[in-house]
Amino acid sequence: MNNQAISTTTTLLAAAVLAGGTTAALAGPDRFQPRPIEQGPCAFLPADRATEFHGNAEHSDLNLGMAGNQWVVFDKVMQGFNLMRGTGDGTEPQHHPNPFWTLAELNDPARQYYIQLIPPGQIRDQIKSGCMVLGNDEERNFLPGSIQVDFDVFASTNYNLMRDLAANGFLTEAKPYIKNKLDLMVAEGNPLGIGTAGATGTYAHIQDIVMDLLDPAVRVSEVDHINEGIHRAINNMYKAMDELIREQGPAADIAALDAALAAVATPQPGSPADTRTGVSTDFNLATNPECHYSGHPSIPDGTLRFCEFAILNKASTHETRVHHVETPSGILGEPGFAPVDVGPVWISELGYQLVRSVPVEGMVPGAFPPPGVVGPDTADPTINAPATYSIAVLRKPANATENGKRRQLAEDFTDFVRSPAGQTAYTDGGFIGLTPDELAAGECYALDKDGNLVITPRDGGC
Repeated sequence: MNNQAISTTTTLLAAAVLAGGTTAALAGPDRFQPRPIEQGPCAFLPADRATEFHGNAEHSDLNLGMAGNQWVVFDKVMQGFNLMRGTGDGTEPQHHPNPFWTLAELNDPARQYYIQLIPPGQIRDQIKSGCMVLGNDEERNFLPGSIQVDFDVFASTNYNLMRDLAANGFLTEAKPYIKNKLDLMVAEGNPLGIGTAGATGTYAHIQDIVMDLLDPAVRVSEVDHINEGIHRAINNMYKAMDELIREQGPAADIAALDAALAAVATPQPGSPADTRTGVSTDFNLATNPECHYSGHPSIPDGTLRFCEFAILNKASTHETRVHHVETPSGILGEPGFAPVDVGPVWISELGYQLVRSVPVEGMVPGAFPPPGVVGPDTADPTINAPATYSIAVLRKPANATENGKRRQLAEDFTDFVRSPAGQTAYTDGGFIGLTPDELAAGECYALDKDGNLVITPRDGGC
């Protein structure tokens, strides 16, 4: 292997374990020891989605596992980090045509990195197991192979994955570093008129979006609810939209919503929920607490509620595995991708497509960067509250000089993305910067005498 972006072919040739196996991550003299015991089967990624693996993990100075939606700005982030380190001049390569760009030129002897930009749930599983299996979703074509990475830094779109890793001994502190929010991506001109009723953010607009998403004729690109960190923000937005309709809408609108939800209360034949295997998710809206009301002051207990599983229960829905690739490609009708009409995305991903003049748009067409890109939340910001991303240095005691240097580089990287220069690299790409008070937040983790996770506010430090 060399320092070029890892391709599926070279990864498969370098395979060390078979599908479903478990293994410890490769350990060498430049790795921190000891490390927590790896747990569970290898994480899994379809073979044709290994396009956001950059560099060579076996010869890197720093291994970064970053939530995949950051790929839209990550060349600028690494350019800025190199400038901070004094190893770059800011002229490192720009993106090449979407979606397959590479950071390979950053990997010269002065600054070698391995960077993985995929769904954070899969990176979490990879950290815990020590390996990532590459294959695809068709058993008859399955090509076993794996890569093994000893990550130094992990970044997630939420704190839940951090808590899981902390409970299993992989980290003790998570720091916030950026925010992002949602929009709905459609084809240029919005040919189906999705969410076009009323002014942006008004009741009529929100109600129209909900009913369009539930319409069986509208093909929604819905994210993988197991591995895609964005799913939590989407689910919260859907639930808040439902609550708005029930609290403000006339009886006719509420009745129409109830009827639409009843049609997808359980998985329809051929829906993602009907065809997906190997998950314990409860797709029944009546029994999944996320999808019905309980304890609301004005809405009866047991009332079905719009949630991500209502969309996954639709026969016309496509569930993505790498949504920032599949959603725009499906909307554009590109070969090899399931055709779709609309999909929830981060505004940073919409903005990336807009600056490249890709024929897509959001709920409010306009220039990018913001405020031209506006999500369905103008009138009620609680409907689409920004998600705060967190970052952590993985716990590997620095018990040797080289290990100490590696850990310091990991600390330097987390400091950079939280610095003014790092914040600018993100906000220029549509992310939302943090205030000083927000940067001081975060979570500290410890295990009590019984092995239970104890979480305390970071409040500037742990």
